[in-house]
Amino acid sequence: MNIRADFHSHTKYSHGTGTVEDNVVAAMSLGLEALAITDHGERHPLIGVKPSRFDEMRRDVDAVAKEYRFRVLLGIEANILSPRGEIDLSPEDAAKLDVVLAGFHLTAYPLRFKDYFKLPFNGVTRCLCRNSAKQRAMNTEAFVRAVTEHEIDVLTHPGFRLDVELKPIGEACAAAGTFVELSSRHKTPDLKGVEILAATGAKLIVNSDAHKPARVGKCEYALDIVQKLGLDGNTVVNISDKPIVFRRGTTV
Repeated sequence: MNIRADFHSHTKYSHGTGTVEDNVVAAMSLGLEALAITDHGERHPLIGVKPSRFDEMRRDVDAVAKEYRFRVLLGIEANILSPRGEIDLSPEDAAKLDVVLAGFHLTAYPLRFKDYFKLPFNGVTRCLCRNSAKQRAMNTEAFVRAVTEHEIDVLTHPGFRLDVELKPIGEACAAAGTFVELSSRHKTPDLKGVEILAATGAKLIVNSDAHKPARVGKCEYALDIVQKLGLDGNTVVNISDKPIVFRRGTTV
């Protein structure tokens, strides 16, 4: 079993080590059919990509796609910033992209100072011990509201840095048409979490979250879970030969 396309990879535009071309060459060497370039959103300190660079990135992506005759999507991994589900990407800027991913990153800076004491604080305490029930509820609400109120194609690595309830997140993603990522890089969700998500009817997607060209398409952890649970292409969209239709309309 293998994926036929990897929809989460980073380049030198944020803090990946390779170029768009490097990642594409790596994807082609594995026989993948498509690759998404999804660097970090602008509120990720020092490395976040400002929307003013999207046009430059589009020219780069399109030039590499043309040269190699390979499907390359331009996306972003936006940051979920608050319990209200706010993200650091406007609808106008999202319209310039093929896919929008979003997830929580501990160092992303919120829109309001008071919000440092919410998700980021929960993330810090999660590094020391498990989140409390109140914190878990807040974290879960952030993910649910993000996918409910924004056109997010893929929710990335839920459960990384924050404890969450996966059942309501899966239900929200199923209702909205957002795919839930199984992350090999962060090894989340675990087997039990994937089982919970699959039971909600949410569609899952296996991605590498590669920060180096050598890791593009490498999804051993997530694929092992998929095999153990006996999941097929009806649940995990990028192990199937069927067209993959993202929430915002991009089809691969």
